Amino acid sequence: MNKKNILITILIGFAIGVFILQPLGITIFTFSSQNYEINWWDYLINNSIEILNINGNQIFENILFGLLGASLALMYYFGKREKDIDNK
Repeated sequence: MNKKNILITILIGFAIGVFILQPLGITIFTFSSQNYEINWWDYLINNSIEILNINGNQIFENILFGLLGASLALMYYFGKREKDIDNK
């Protein structure tokens, strides 16, 4: 098990969680709770910019979504690794 590959996988997953999963998840939730009365694309762009704000709530959300992305990336990494081992 290569620790460098695992660390890279965690960092990539964290970035995916913060910059892709978080804006999509929050905007889809808000869009459906507003009864589809807002423009989803505009709200997605505004939410993507809001990720970079530094305040307590946003940092907490970034950490949680980053951990979600990192855990998904690790599951993919270890699943792929196990599949490669089985094929040998």
